[in-house]
Amino acid sequence: MKKIFTLLCAFVLCLSLVGCGAKTPFEIKEISATKLQKKLDNKESFVVIIERENCPFCEALQEYIDKTKDEHPNLILYKIDSTDYGFSKVSADSKQLKSSTEDGKIILDMAPYFLYTPTLYVIQNGKAKHAGIGYNENDNSISLWDVDSTIDFDNADTQEFWEFLETYE
Repeated sequence: MKKIFTLLCAFVLCLSLVGCGAKTPFEIKEISATKLQKKLDNKESFVVIIERENCPFCEALQEYIDKTKDEHPNLILYKIDSTDYGFSKVSADSKQLKSSTEDGKIILDMAPYFLYTPTLYVIQNGKAKHAGIGYNENDNSISLWDVDSTIDFDNADTQEFWEFLETYE
């Protein structure tokens, strides 16, 4: 009887160890600007993508994600749809935005140089630290830039989307 109990315990232990290594599927979690603000206030670390409706680059990136997400488990990407956030340029020739909504102001407080969609922000301890901007369908890349100025696409390095996400997740 003791042998059966010992074998049963060993079997359960093996199953639990195998279960700990299980991979979770890639997940996009849509959040509001208010929930984003709470995550920032709690000094969390995560990656968020800001998109908007009728953005062809956003749509192309989403198609690429849908096709390849199964190859990239254990990643979470938070997503905000900024379509109704009341963004407009500060002035006609400005490369900065202003917002007429509280949600838009949350985004601009987090990332004052937000201008293009899609943009991925790497948040570390509640602060935006890195940005991946735009999307190039030819090589599935995004342009890398800091969060302290408006991007210069001609001088920006690029990185494949999943590599970027896996680097900072």
